[in-house]
Amino acid sequence: LRVYLGQNASLWKCKKCHKVTQFNINSKCRQPHCGGKLMRLDSDKQCKDNYYALLYESDKVSPLFIKEHTAQLAKKEALEYQQMFVRKEINALSCSTTFEMGVDVGDLETVFLRNIPPLASNYAQRVGRAGRSINAAAFALTYARLSSHDFTFFEHPEEMIRGVIYPPQFKLENEKIIKRHIYAVAIGLYLKLHDNMYGDNNAKKFINDKGYAEFLDWLKSKPAELKALLKKSIPFDLWNLPNIALDSFGWLEDFCGVNGRFSSLIHDFESSIEYLEKERRKALKIGDADAAVSIERKLKRYQNNELIDFLVRGNILPKYGFPIDSVELSQNISSKEFKSLNLNRDLSVAIAEYAPSAEVVADNALYISRYIRKPIVNKNEMSYFDISYIAVCPECGQTNYSNMPIGLDGQPCAICGKILHSRDFYKSIEPRSGFIAEQDVKPVPLTAQERKYRTEAIYIGDKDAYPINTYSYNLGQVKVNVQSTSNDSLVVKSTEWFYVCPKCGYSIAADETHKLNTYSDYKSMVKTIKDGPKHANPFGKGLCTNIELSKYSLHHEFKTDVAKIEFETDTSDYATMLSVMYAILNAFADVLSIEKRDIKACLTYKLKDGKYSHQIIIYDSVPGGAGHSRRLVTELGEVLKAVINRAIKILSDCDCEPSCYKCLRSYENQKVHEILNRKNALEFLIKLIE
Repeated sequence: LRVYLGQNASLWKCKKCHKVTQFNINSKCRQPHCGGKLMRLDSDKQCKDNYYALLYESDKVSPLFIKEHTAQLAKKEALEYQQMFVRKEINALSCSTTFEMGVDVGDLETVFLRNIPPLASNYAQRVGRAGRSINAAAFALTYARLSSHDFTFFEHPEEMIRGVIYPPQFKLENEKIIKRHIYAVAIGLYLKLHDNMYGDNNAKKFINDKGYAEFLDWLKSKPAELKALLKKSIPFDLWNLPNIALDSFGWLEDFCGVNGRFSSLIHDFESSIEYLEKERRKALKIGDADAAVSIERKLKRYQNNELIDFLVRGNILPKYGFPIDSVELSQNISSKEFKSLNLNRDLSVAIAEYAPSAEVVADNALYISRYIRKPIVNKNEMSYFDISYIAVCPECGQTNYSNMPIGLDGQPCAICGKILHSRDFYKSIEPRSGFIAEQDVKPVPLTAQERKYRTEAIYIGDKDAYPINTYSYNLGQVKVNVQSTSNDSLVVKSTEWFYVCPKCGYSIAADETHKLNTYSDYKSMVKTIKDGPKHANPFGKGLCTNIELSKYSLHHEFKTDVAKIEFETDTSDYATMLSVMYAILNAFADVLSIEKRDIKACLTYKLKDGKYSHQIIIYDSVPGGAGHSRRLVTELGEVLKAVINRAIKILSDCDCEPSCYKCLRSYENQKVHEILNRKNALEFLIKLIE
């Protein structure tokens, strides 16, 4: 950047509005509706006492070197940038929240935050990076974006700066987590003793060929070596917890009893195989070869399991011990610029942030997602996409989900019972293998990347979910039904469509109209574009031979603990029930001292007497569930009563219109801030107290 001052600078000033400019077009002022005339300024006189002009002329001006420091960088590069920053070879680091985790950068003096953090704890960790040296004064500047969350704390910054920070908690007596560790120890010991069952992580012998029967017989013999190993693994105080009972193998009932976790997983697997084989025979009988081929593909994918993946997805093994739901945006193998990057996201986040056409900035380069990666069978063959089927019922509007192909007899809607046929369903891809970027790596633009794609969470339920407790009782004027389930199912799905090449995974978003041959293709949202754009395959082997693109959404199914709350009163108003849901969710976190991000909620509904009857679904956001939500469901309803009383107090103590961060709003629910209503939620909840 070269700065010209004095005689080399041409400055002009409007006689009317006194605006100073370096541009003169016909001596007219450039300000709208001014109409004044420009006069030439003496640049030396104008800049004589100007701080910035003097600064530019001084020898204090020096280059400003900035580098990225995020989890997307390889460890080597991140460490190198960190050390260069400490040595002052880099003047500023542009960081993600990795700096919350205690990265040591010495005498840091200044922190800029590009938006207001979600919680006071995040704020304290970020700005607390500065001023740790006794010789340094800390300076922190936070920029507020044009969002409801940022506006709130811009007006009341003290609520973020001195906000309440809950201490972290970890409860060893959480039976759910203990059981998963017991299962892991048991399976690990058995496979160590019978290594022929492992087969290089192939599940064929242990699962498909029913080798698990010998494993169950071994467990039922209550082997002494397993008991000894478990006692070494589990703290003494927890040996005799209900449903654990290490000495008598009391945990076996929940593992392989009639409704045990492992028994249910095997039953679901074998029932699905039986269903697929039956539907394939039906399709062949009526001569529907396309349907038969599609079902055959699903059958092969279902039978080709990796053992650890199979057990983790069934919540038998601790999910947090394996990055099973983490996917990568891979660099294109044909790219001329290849960097050591770690572009990983949880799958529920990746289906939005890494969706085809999404832009990702990493290490001073712009990567555009372009392919949905297909699983690799061998060096020369890719497998099929992991397809599920989603339909919106035309009668009641309920979203129906199936991970099995829809049979010839159709499937009843989960809410109103209307039969939905295969033509009513659209296909959705669960991109378990991740995404691949375009070949060309672009320079980073000066404008911020717009977040184009969003997702929504939908409770779909699971017929094989393990019911824990079900109770009914009267709260005030209303009868309330509550139930807790384990291993229940939710789906996070994209709200946009994508056109995908079924051969190589090349994809374009529906809003990328310039890549479609005609606008009418996009406008009609046809299921298949017969003559799509020519495209390269993702492995640098020339053009893909297929140009037919099919329409899909993206999704991720996950299992967790769920608490269901049903009120036997009028719950038809969506906005009111959404407000009640967030009031209960916030109060639940307060009453049980749970980190608010560890529990989430959504609404589901039934069609009852011609009206929609909404139910509140509270679920653990921790993969596989951590047992938080089930604590809401007790026999006498004492926890739910405490939560409702706490919610009423929070709402009553507030005087906002219609809602604010003290009562209903949060960082996570920004998109519905405008419809959350404190008074409506309070009016509903008051009916539930004596």
